[in-house]
Amino acid sequence: MTDSTPLINDSRKKQGKLGHRVLCCCDSRKAVILINLFALVLIVAGLIAAAVNNTFDSDTSAIIGYVISILFYLIVMFSALQYHRCAVIVAIIWNLIVIVWTSVGLVMERETLFAKNQNQTDIIIYFTVFYVIHVFVIYAEWVYVSEVGKGIMSRETHSREKYSCCCNV
Repeated sequence: MTDSTPLINDSRKKQGKLGHRVLCCCDSRKAVILINLFALVLIVAGLIAAAVNNTFDSDTSAIIGYVISILFYLIVMFSALQYHRCAVIVAIIWNLIVIVWTSVGLVMERETLFAKNQNQTDIIIYFTVFYVIHVFVIYAEWVYVSEVGKGIMSRETHSREKYSCCCNV
């Protein structure tokens, strides 16, 4: 039988899984890939829906924000596949900026936003989903960056650390 992790000493192999299970479901690498993929699908769907419904009203900054977020989701997924953490750190910072930017915009435009739209429940649901998704993305990315930084998650240790409750991605 071939040793799947030849660079790890015997005492570390016997330790078992050291990494965190993100949302009790996946190892940090897999969670970053899956959560960012889910967020990417949602943001692309939101961008398409906003374009179809003409809800941007020539809001160039919102379109630029969407495009940058899409690029970051793609870069983070690729970086996680390659066990790199620098791009993931930058993506965490970007997600924090997006949350602050959206929160400030929501506070500054709340009267206008709620006056234009008759259905305030839709607005509340949108922003709740927005914040929940961003919290999950930041959480998964933070755990991944932490584990890569500590040497828990790497090419050499992935066979020991990999975990999934539902899929073999």
